[in-house]
Amino acid sequence: MVLRENRIFYLDELRAIAILCVIFAHTIQNFPTNMDYLTSPTLLSYLTVARMGVILFFMISGALLIGREYNLSDFLKRRFARVLIPTIFWQIIGYLSVLIFIGFTYDNLVQASVQVGFPWFVCAILGIYFVIPIFNSFIKEYGIKGAEYFLIIWVFLVILTNMQLNETYYIDFIFNNVGIYIGYAVLGYYLANKEFNIYSFPMVVICSVLFIISLALNSYYAFNFSHVFYIESYSIIVQCALLFLILRYMSKLAKFRPKFVLSKLHSFVQNSFIGSFIYYLSIFSFTIYLMHGFIVNAIIKYMPVTQFSMIPAIFLLIAVISIVIAAVLSKMPIISKLCGIY
Repeated sequence: MVLRENRIFYLDELRAIAILCVIFAHTIQNFPTNMDYLTSPTLLSYLTVARMGVILFFMISGALLIGREYNLSDFLKRRFARVLIPTIFWQIIGYLSVLIFIGFTYDNLVQASVQVGFPWFVCAILGIYFVIPIFNSFIKEYGIKGAEYFLIIWVFLVILTNMQLNETYYIDFIFNNVGIYIGYAVLGYYLANKEFNIYSFPMVVICSVLFIISLALNSYYAFNFSHVFYIESYSIIVQCALLFLILRYMSKLAKFRPKFVLSKLHSFVQNSFIGSFIYYLSIFSFTIYLMHGFIVNAIIKYMPVTQFSMIPAIFLLIAVISIVIAAVLSKMPIISKLCGIY
């Protein structure tokens, strides 16, 4: 397990928020179909927050992996092993769990394979790992300017993807696989390394205000335009970028202006039990991602959700159970590696 002192705290904060968003999104998606969540302003507001999770994970990957020196074969072996071994382990657990409930027959074997499926996020992150060495070489050569050049093209394509021509038709530019995902990774690198010509405190204030406004606008547009939830929606991208900058510059503010009230608050969070919780939630995040679906399905099945107001409580219950299980697994040397805890 990586020592806490060697980690970048604001990236741990982002990773902790990301996994909580993923759990929240899947809790909402498993909401009973007899309750029309697509017309509920409350649930649509929940979704505008929850949809940030996967994008934040991609951005964190870019911040950590782009602009670094590494051997290509070692990079691919290490990254693929860290993703595939835990994924296969949890796929087997899920497969066997389904068969235990429905019985070991040939038809059930097929049904179990369909029911368990394969995490799309894993396919996406592996795709990113394949192409990151290419972008890494490009950005090491051209630096921040190279990242800006790529992001200008990427943002233009994202805008095309979201361009609506009338009430029933918008340009469906095929840009929703590795192309969109690697863009998030490059954006993460850019936001982690670009030195903006503004002091930390005003940056935190400005980004916080814009973030709140973006949440309100996303909630409004979610109620009127369903495609706001697509992962390539530029409103969600802006939201994630603002959150990234808020936490990065909060960290800088605490380092260079320790007497500020916000700096003291940040230092308290980092050095208290809250910081420990964030740290462990961060290192457990991939394990929680792979296993929390089992917990979501079990709780939704045995604790029927009948009111919108129950969703936050159900989400917290799922999150707590996931963290406790991950903490127990982390104490088992071999099992912890199979589960995805490093």
